[in-house]
Amino acid sequence: MAISTAKIKQYLDEVDFKYQERDSDTIVTGFTDDDSNRVMIVIRLMEDGEFLQMRTLKHLDELVEEADPEKRTELLKWMLNKNYTTKTGSWEYDPDDHDHHLSIGHVIEDGDLTYKQFLRMLGVLTKSASLIPEMKEVLGINEAAIDPVEQKRQELLAQLRALEDGTGI
Repeated sequence: MAISTAKIKQYLDEVDFKYQERDSDTIVTGFTDDDSNRVMIVIRLMEDGEFLQMRTLKHLDELVEEADPEKRTELLKWMLNKNYTTKTGSWEYDPDDHDHHLSIGHVIEDGDLTYKQFLRMLGVLTKSASLIPEMKEVLGINEAAIDPVEQKRQELLAQLRALEDGTGI
């Protein structure tokens, strides 16, 4: 039994998440924590709705790209440790463009995705926003050295570019 985007939208409505439907199989939403750390989340149905993939979009990609190779290596170690110590979700990294994100897949096949399962997956991804300061620390980024207005502008521009050209999804 496959799941539909209508069911996903119903679940998102129940938790009062705003979202945008990209196409018939893809929904984009976001989350900001109390410290203004933001993650965008892509929810994609695959294999005719029999597989659900949820992942974050653009977790500090520009900062990772600008970081020294040694710092990137430290971040990769951090990501591997997080993969080892958590049950749900895995950190992924593309060395070609420094895209890194947290991803969770769920096989539906002949079952269903319950509201509770969906909330657990969404919760893991939203909690990743709280890890952003730790990731910046691993990269050696001093928060005071970054102009918050410029940082927000760069984040928004990167998110718009990713949405427009589809590379982030």
